[in-house]
Amino acid sequence: MRSVSDDTARARISDIVHDLMRRRQLPLPVKIEQSLREVGLKSLDLVNMMIAIEDEFGIEIPQHQLTLDNFHSIGAIERLVTEVAG
Repeated sequence: MRSVSDDTARARISDIVHDLMRRRQLPLPVKIEQSLREVGLKSLDLVNMMIAIEDEFGIEIPQHQLTLDNFHSIGAIERLVTEVAG
């Protein structure tokens, strides 16, 4: 488990998103505030991404924060991780 300060959260989150998109053969790159659903990620992709984010940052995202808004974009995920990881 690496802490949020090991390197930028944004870069680590972007790597996770881009890896998932490559596996789904979706076009890259994705802008920071671009909707991940609009670029082709489905609900199951977002669940897999949430698990990968928790593993990458060694955090557990509280149930009440598991919302589509918090996983809307790379920027939204970055804000969530920063808040949860404190």
